[in-house]
Amino acid sequence: MTTNALAEPIEAIPVETTAANPLMTVVAWIAVVVAVVAIGFWVWNRWIDPPVAGTIDRYVHDNAGVPFADPNTAQFRVTTPTQWKTDSFSSAQGTTFRLADTPGDYEFSVTKTPQPASALDSYEQGLNRATGQLAADAGAEIVEQTKPIVLNDLVFKRFVYRKGDTYWRGQFELLKDRLYVLLVKAPNSDPAPYLHMVDTFQILGPR
Repeated sequence: MTTNALAEPIEAIPVETTAANPLMTVVAWIAVVVAVVAIGFWVWNRWIDPPVAGTIDRYVHDNAGVPFADPNTAQFRVTTPTQWKTDSFSSAQGTTFRLADTPGDYEFSVTKTPQPASALDSYEQGLNRATGQLAADAGAEIVEQTKPIVLNDLVFKRFVYRKGDTYWRGQFELLKDRLYVLLVKAPNSDPAPYLHMVDTFQILGPR
């Protein structure tokens, strides 16, 4: 082993160390916290507990929602924005069945009631009276309604009534032995949620 007597030792390269600025550290941590909160807020509102407006928007535009179908007792199929609840009771005429979904200030419902065969004989008077009764029960006024129309084996009628900024949009579908009432209550005049629900509705069972 040989050594070079002329070789000079390598001097250590000085490294400048500067104390961290406390203010900048605080700002950096605040930025991290804000980012985490923003991500958490987005996840919560998008997937865990979305606001009602977002739920309705996805229902109308993205075909989101919770489907329901029962060809036996309810005899219909429909999709509502969130989880629906059902109720039924029997009478001498048959079983009345109601499905309802109430996200926030909205209410989506479908009710099936048994009808006597004579209901079709006086359908215009009966459906007009039923429209007035629904509005009266809500303390509202009718702002729009169609005349009952015969469509093949059913009679169809649409209506709108309101109380202040609350609107109810609905329709009757009367068959020879049962009546369906589709109704959407909304805190505004936008018809889109109602139109989407009726698009998903289908009568099941014998007609």
